Amino acid sequence: MKIKFLVVLLVGLLNTACSVNKLISEANSSFARKEYFMASEKLKLASQKVKDKTQKPALYFNLGESYRQMGDYTKAAIWYRNAIRSGYKDSNVELLYADALRGAGKPDEAKPIYLAELKKDPKNTWASNGMESIRKIEEWKSIPALYLIENLKAVNSVANDLVVQIIPGKKQTICLRSSREDIPDKKTNPVTGQKYSGFFTSTFDSIKQKWSIPTLIKDPNTLNSPDEELSLNFDPSSQLIVFARAVPQDQKPAISQLFFLQKKDGQWTKPALVSFSGDGADYISPMITADGKTLWFASNRTGGKGGFDIWKSNLTGQGTFSEPENAGDEINTSGNEVYPFEKPNGYFYFSSDFHPGMGGYDILQAQKSGGKWQIEQLPPPLNSAGDDLSIQFYGNQEKGFFTSNRKGSHGMDVYSFYLPPKLFQCFGKIHDSESDSILPDVNIRVVGSDGSSQKIRSVNGRFQAALNPESDYAIVVFANGYLNAQAKISTRGLHEAKEFEVDIKSIPTNKSIRIDNINYEVGKWEMLPQSKASLEKLIELLKLNPEAIIEISSHTDDTGEEKFNQDLSEKRAAAVVQYLNEKGIPGKNLESRGYGKSSPLKVSQKLAKQYDFLHDGEYLNPATIENLGSENLKEIARGLNRRTEFRVVRQGSVTDLK
Repeated sequence: MKIKFLVVLLVGLLNTACSVNKLISEANSSFARKEYFMASEKLKLASQKVKDKTQKPALYFNLGESYRQMGDYTKAAIWYRNAIRSGYKDSNVELLYADALRGAGKPDEAKPIYLAELKKDPKNTWASNGMESIRKIEEWKSIPALYLIENLKAVNSVANDLVVQIIPGKKQTICLRSSREDIPDKKTNPVTGQKYSGFFTSTFDSIKQKWSIPTLIKDPNTLNSPDEELSLNFDPSSQLIVFARAVPQDQKPAISQLFFLQKKDGQWTKPALVSFSGDGADYISPMITADGKTLWFASNRTGGKGGFDIWKSNLTGQGTFSEPENAGDEINTSGNEVYPFEKPNGYFYFSSDFHPGMGGYDILQAQKSGGKWQIEQLPPPLNSAGDDLSIQFYGNQEKGFFTSNRKGSHGMDVYSFYLPPKLFQCFGKIHDSESDSILPDVNIRVVGSDGSSQKIRSVNGRFQAALNPESDYAIVVFANGYLNAQAKISTRGLHEAKEFEVDIKSIPTNKSIRIDNINYEVGKWEMLPQSKASLEKLIELLKLNPEAIIEISSHTDDTGEEKFNQDLSEKRAAAVVQYLNEKGIPGKNLESRGYGKSSPLKVSQKLAKQYDFLHDGEYLNPATIENLGSENLKEIARGLNRRTEFRVVRQGSVTDLK
């Protein structure tokens, strides 16, 4: 009996072992096919049944990966932690765990992991990006929210809903990809555990002030198939559609490809494959630019930087697309970059899971500067600890839609956003730079980097102007008898309303103007380094007045030989002119003259206020200086005579405000 019992027990154990091994094999097969939902269900069951502890680390890690791929960072963090504790050996598992913690909204727990990895390898880009993300998260905590967002509850379902486009010519209609249950002829997707998604539209009713329940696109009816629809994009004329669809493969991961349709004689053609997307790689999130000339998309095709990269192809007409070009190192990383979007003004947006950010996928903005992309993360609440994807703008406006699985969402949800107007005001005064008197009733132009231009007339020397957010401004003053003057201010990066106060000092054309802090070594004419810095304001002034011709003059005090002083002053004036030439001021606009000691300084009202022992209107000639009494006061007066000045020889026409 005992032997029979042992045999039965062994058979049972063997059957159990075979059953578990089969389950693990099936789970691994699903994981290899990127069927992450199906894999996670099988892996969880296998992890509960397996007795061999050496098998558990790999099961735990694959569970972490499955949940990460599905955007569930809280569960991913749990299973990565289990994998680490059970001894899983992988060089990236700690960083994957840290990223999952950040995506789960736990940056404080992620921070020591990034620091530990940087201690092992200070050049680890992944870890350094993680630490930069932690820094930004801390920084964003102190910044008031710029954008207002709203979950479009009428549009969203309990399944995944992802906005893909604001329909051209129908600004109140959005197209979304949805896995909601009421899609006919769709099976369950083993990747997500939801139905294969389809394309829907929803329209805003301006009378009822609400969005309609999304309806399946029926024209063209070929856009929706039994397979997984991923993203689509109409060109600006609505005569071309490019869309991505996941094509099933036998016992292999589905391959997402790009297809296009054209409208000919009022009828849509059948879907045709975009030729370059048939190479076996995955292609997703197509976007056609506002001029209809460029197709942006994401792909893991050969030649990328790693994972999904952003690529572009030129649309050459008649449904032909040029060979793709990678968007470059500034945008693409060893992680994944997806969902490109370009505004008509050239501002570029995409989502990345590798660039520094709050967690998961973050939405980033890129601008071209000096031939390179400058990247910055959009602030919360546009970005969150979860996945934030597929931002869509109304033209160049700061309003539109995006998709997120942040806390409070039902899976992936569609959100609207807009940037409320911020009030910026500029209050200014205009003075004569020498007398400090108010200049009444002069013309002013306020020019913004956003293309705005305001014409203003001051009243009693004062003016007021409204400013736009995120813009740089030049405030230029035009007055007869004065050189054009300007002040520069900026509203970029300001998160709250602000009032600017500017005091613009206009330089008269009928007086010699002292250039402060122009110094030379005793008896020499080469300017000291700090003197060159003092000329920057003069350079800016001359560039603002390109028709003006000025004389640069140099003066010495009354000590020393007259011929030596005359020669020294001429060389000093010439040295200043040479420097101005080198800085781009044309020689035809400059004259130089040395006066030696022949032209003592006339004390101005402003100078008399500064030095109470001097009197307005008197000349600092030898007799005046000698009467000052103390050697200290005499030396101050001689120092004032040692000066470099400029005066306007010819102003040219004052720029008008046409």
